[in-house]
Amino acid sequence: MLYMGAVFLLRFWQLRHVPGGDVIFIRRQVYPYGPPFFERLMRMMNPRIVVDIDDALWVPPGYVNTPFLSLVDRGWTRKVCTYAAHVIAGNAYIADHVRQYNPNVTIIPTCVDMDTHTAKTAATKEAGERVILGWTGLYSNLGYFEVIEDVLRELAARHPIALMIASTREYALSGVEVINRHWVLEHEVDYLQEPDIGLMPLTDSERAKAKCAYKALEFMSVGTPCVISPVGMNAEVIEDGVNGFLAATPAEWKEKLERLILDPELRRTMGEAARATIQERYSHDVHYPTFRGVMEQAAATRAKTSG
Repeated sequence: MLYMGAVFLLRFWQLRHVPGGDVIFIRRQVYPYGPPFFERLMRMMNPRIVVDIDDALWVPPGYVNTPFLSLVDRGWTRKVCTYAAHVIAGNAYIADHVRQYNPNVTIIPTCVDMDTHTAKTAATKEAGERVILGWTGLYSNLGYFEVIEDVLRELAARHPIALMIASTREYALSGVEVINRHWVLEHEVDYLQEPDIGLMPLTDSERAKAKCAYKALEFMSVGTPCVISPVGMNAEVIEDGVNGFLAATPAEWKEKLERLILDPELRRTMGEAARATIQERYSHDVHYPTFRGVMEQAAATRAKTSG
């Protein structure tokens, strides 16, 4: 409570930057609890607001259980998008939702910095060597592993595999060797390069449909081939069998993971195709001009007003 109180006061202090800005860029809530109090103050000071939304903030997260969730305003998206000059949506699903409140919407996917996300340099493993399956993200999102827990147990009984988890808390799965890495920013790329195969299981829920596939994008950016659920934007990123695999059922998860586990050359070629996809479609360089254009368009309203 003391920490959140300090954050609240800090936000007041930061408002001093708002009146003179060419554009006010808001990514998610300025303050996580209660109504959009600070966003309304910012609008009064400077109406040139661009809002970036990359998640279904209008519904609760799937695997978080805390009383603080009741303090989150699920109407935040509707309220803030209504008076924003422009909205940036992370994918088409989010864009369709926010167009109910604001017609000025541009889709810019969550992008990857290809200068820092470098390609793997380790030699390809031989057939029969231990294969590492990897996942990285918020600990609460490990709840999505319910989709593939039994599959992983079955594969672990048949093949030499391990599951690497990079998060803020340790994870355990009976019958499967788990390698826990405590996530720190400095080693983010290491967590992506270490696994031989990346994982992104999702349930077919509204929250999951709005996800921007960033976990898959990051693994792909360094040349780690992925098997992911075809939910929301995930289905747009992967061309099944070319730059990764889509798996909708436990049987598909088992079959496609097993193909990659048994075939080092497939992992290599698919990983190369995955990295090429990110370079061509989801890198900073590809989408920066669009982002800049949105900012310049919002800033132009200042000139019209002052003129």
